[in-house]
Amino acid sequence: MNRINEGYFPYLRIGKMNELVREIPLPYVSDVDEFSTQSLAKAIGASTTTINNLIATLKSLNLVVGKRSYKFTGMGKDYITLLRTQEEKAKKVLRDQVTEIDYFMMIEQKLQQEGKLTIFVIGNQIVTQYNKSWKNPLTLKTYGAAIASILDFTGLGHYKKGLLKSNQLEEAEGDIPIPYLSAEKMFKILEALFSSNGDIHALALELGTKERRLSQELSCCGAFGFILHPHSGFYELTKEGKAMARYSDKLRKMQFTEYLVNSNYKRVIDKLPEAKITVETVGNVLESVYEKEWTAVTKKTYAKKFLNWLRFSGLVVKGAKGYNLKGR
Repeated sequence: MNRINEGYFPYLRIGKMNELVREIPLPYVSDVDEFSTQSLAKAIGASTTTINNLIATLKSLNLVVGKRSYKFTGMGKDYITLLRTQEEKAKKVLRDQVTEIDYFMMIEQKLQQEGKLTIFVIGNQIVTQYNKSWKNPLTLKTYGAAIASILDFTGLGHYKKGLLKSNQLEEAEGDIPIPYLSAEKMFKILEALFSSNGDIHALALELGTKERRLSQELSCCGAFGFILHPHSGFYELTKEGKAMARYSDKLRKMQFTEYLVNSNYKRVIDKLPEAKITVETVGNVLESVYEKEWTAVTKKTYAKKFLNWLRFSGLVVKGAKGYNLKGR
């Protein structure tokens, strides 16, 4: 693992960090040319205090190096470039960084042991482990929230309202997984599981999907009642899942509708307007239900998946502007 990045820890939450780095002009995104705090502040129209906090956060992630003048590392350049158009790939770059930084892995290990951590506890853990002099509770919470938000963004936990939960606890408590896959992909997974031993490594190879991504997709299948997750790394079909894997396309569509409206995803459906349902409106409803503030790209991605479910199930029909709930 990497050393502690000269004592730097993330100060900004991932949402704010990403908001700022998206504004950085491309000429600054270089692993050769250097920039100063003042020049970057002027370039994106932010205060030097904000830029100092941004640089500290980027340095804590090994995305930037330097003291009086700075430049992006190769990973930093890749992350900022991908974040503009390919957010999922950017997340993978950041995840690779995070898993090589000792304090992130220390917090992640503690999270796995305890299941959930408050941002105050996270801040205190950094103070204890690295002899920091932070005493103000607001300071502890600021650093704790920044670390928690990054772990959430990279898929290593679930952060909401000051509490970071492990992926296992989030799943066990019955919160509905974010819609990560289309209905068609869901059936491919069911069909693959029907003829496999349920090992996620083999399943990922068969489907051509990264394991991290596949585990999120499997969580969605579980929310429909199609899949069980008996122990780490293994999945199996429920009675309903086995039936869905064998159904004809017509029967599969009918049953999918029934399982969708009887799942916890009905909370999303119930909040939809009766007419003019678009990717934008679905995204706004998802943000409300999950109590998240996603980037525009992320929100659009999840909304497209959920709208796919609605269209496949026949719960919406094409209207003059977008879609309408059927029968309303």
